[in-house]
Formats: sequence, structure tokens, C-alpha cells
Amino acid sequence: MISYEMQDLTLQQIDIFFRCAEQMNFTKVAQSLNITASMVSKKIAAMEASLGFALFKREKNRVSLTPEGEALYAAWRQPVKNMVKQAREIKGRTAKSYTLRFALWGATNLERFFVPLLTAFSDEVETLFQVQMWDDLSRIEDLISGKLDIAFIPRFTERGIREMKELDYFLAQASPLYAAVAQENPLSRKINLTVRDLAGSCIILPDNEIPWYTDMLLELFASNGISPAIKKVPMEVFKTCYLSLQSGDVQITDKYFHAFFSSAVEHRELVGTQSGLLMVYRKEALPHVRRFVEFARIFYKELR
Repeated sequence: MISYEMQDLTLQQIDIFFRCAEQMNFTKVAQSLNITASMVSKKIAAMEASLGFALFKREKNRVSLTPEGEALYAAWRQPVKNMVKQAREIKGRTAKSYTLRFALWGATNLERFFVPLLTAFSDEVETLFQVQMWDDLSRIEDLISGKLDIAFIPRFTERGIREMKELDYFLAQASPLYAAVAQENPLSRKINLTVRDLAGSCIILPDNEIPWYTDMLLELFASNGISPAIKKVPMEVFKTCYLSLQSGDVQITDKYFHAFFSSAVEHRELVGTQSGLLMVYRKEALPHVRRFVEFARIFYKELR
């Protein structure tokens, strides 16, 4: 049984106590918990009142454990760790295992933006993952029908996704656009490029298979007063054309694109442009999908 004088203690107070004992800084603890430093101080004060002794010495701009605080931290730290570990193990044996079904834009860099997310989530929840790669935006219908749970697709699709009342999304990764140019192209000698630097270049576009991408680029050039030469190629050619760009050719890619790591071309940031990777899902998603979405929001926010 818990003695009367300790019945007001909460797990939140104990967690804050451990954090403060390890960091010796109320402000940093508050930032890590997204609360105010005064709230941390109040939680510690309430815990001290329940216990009947001081846990910290408050001095100007710093805190330190009292002898009683040190003794309590040493006595409670391992038992509480064991308690949390055992609760997680029991939860793991009783919780359902879910499968999340993903689709990723074919050129997305899995190692940089996707695998770390799955690894972090797997540490919290027992989940199976099914992943498929695709470049056909008509398959967005698989999200609407429920055949897929989540899709990661380029930001240029945002105007179309916004029109689909069944879907919701957020910007998982923001990035500028990049221009892929041949190594012999004079533009490759510049550290960064502007859209105006591409005047006179031949822009490679897919042949009507990704209209939102084409519209996005044409609007970008028009807003900069440029009417570039355009070379349209079949989608299958567009996917690998960065491997054989002519001297005056330019392909516009993104930072999350695999081609960014190709040694066949030079990639230069287009200063002042905005792009990125969207995470798209059904508005009426199942609970385990919504849980993953909220986890991903926090994960990508911290990743930035």
C-alpha cells in the first residue's frame, strides 16, 4: 500500500524529477516536455510538499540535488525503469499487431527520409510495414478506396490532393528544387542557381503523364519572366534521363530524389524555390493509421 502522505505523487512528477536530476536545468527539461519552466518548478515543489523534504537547492540560474534528492534518485531510478519496462513488455504481449501499407514516389530516398521514421515508430509500437514504389499518380485512388494507408509524394501534387475531399496531408519534408545538369554544362560551375540562370536551357519534361509537375514548372518559369525551351520525353525515358543529359539540358528534381546522389550529373539548388515531400492519408483513417500520422508529424518536425 502507498502511505497517505505519498498518495498525491503522480508519475508525471516523478518523470520530471528524474529529468531534472539528470539535466540540472529546469528550463531545458521544460523545453523537452513543451511546457514552461515555471510549470516544472511547480511540479517539483508539489512533489517536495508530498514527500516532506526538499529535492533541489535553488540558486541563481542553477539548481542542484539536495542530499535527500540524491538519495531518492539513487533509490528510485532502477525500480521505476523496471516498472516501465515490464509494463511495455506486458503491453507488447497483449497489443494487436497492425500492418501499415505505404506507397512512395519512385525516386524517394528511403534511407534518408523513410527508414528512420519506421525504425523510430517500431520502437514504440509493434507494427508490420508493406511498402511499394510508384510513379503513377492515378493510383492515388488506392488511398481513397482504402487499399493503401499512406503515400509519400512530391509537393507539386498538392493542388490536386487539395481537391480530393477524402484525403488529408501535411508537408513531411520541405526542400528547394534542384537542377540536374551535365558536368560539361557551364551551369555546373556555379554553387547555386536561380530560375533565371536556366533561361536558354532546354527543360526535360515527361510527356503529359505528370501534369501537376509540368504545370508547376511552367508557372515557376513564367513567374520569373522566362519561356524556356522544352523537350518532352516518355515517362520511362524521363525516369533515367539524368544519366544522359545533353550539355544544354536541365532536369528539375528535388532534394529527396535518388538522382541527387548520382555522379553522372551535377545538382545545384534553385535558390528561392519551394518544394518537398507530402505525406498523404485518408481523413477517416483507422486509429492505428492516425496514430502513425501523428507520430510522423512530430518525427519530421524534429528532423528538420
